[in-house]
Amino acid sequence: MWCLAQNPDSFQQLRADPSLARAAFDETLRLTSPVHTFCRTASCDTQVGGHAIPHDAKILCVLGAANLDPEHWTEPGRFELTRKNRDHLAFGLHPRLRGTGGFKDRSRGGARCHRPQVSGIELAATPKWRAGNAIHALESLPVTFLGA
Repeated sequence: MWCLAQNPDSFQQLRADPSLARAAFDETLRLTSPVHTFCRTASCDTQVGGHAIPHDAKILCVLGAANLDPEHWTEPGRFELTRKNRDHLAFGLHPRLRGTGGFKDRSRGGARCHRPQVSGIELAATPKWRAGNAIHALESLPVTFLGA
């Protein structure tokens, strides 16, 4: 909701074409990366980006930065529903969660939300992000759903 409220043109694009729900979900995960960092231990000697990583080395993986890498993403700070590459690392290399239903319901007034069609989303107050280095999450997100 935060991304769509910040990008009303994208919300209107999703509203006009609900098949973009998966793209909206993936782009939100890429841009907001709920898991920012985690640690791992190298199981063998290897190299990453030309840097030697010895067996048993402690590694800090920074997914939030990877999802905003300008060498991989065109205009990485921009929310873009038509972005071709959707290979974000929001949850590392694990399978992505399914979460498109909420986008479809809010944009089209779907049966599960039992509300009239939503024509827009606005921030009702400043969102509050939780402090933390590992998890990037909203503490509160006051929004107003605008009627059709």
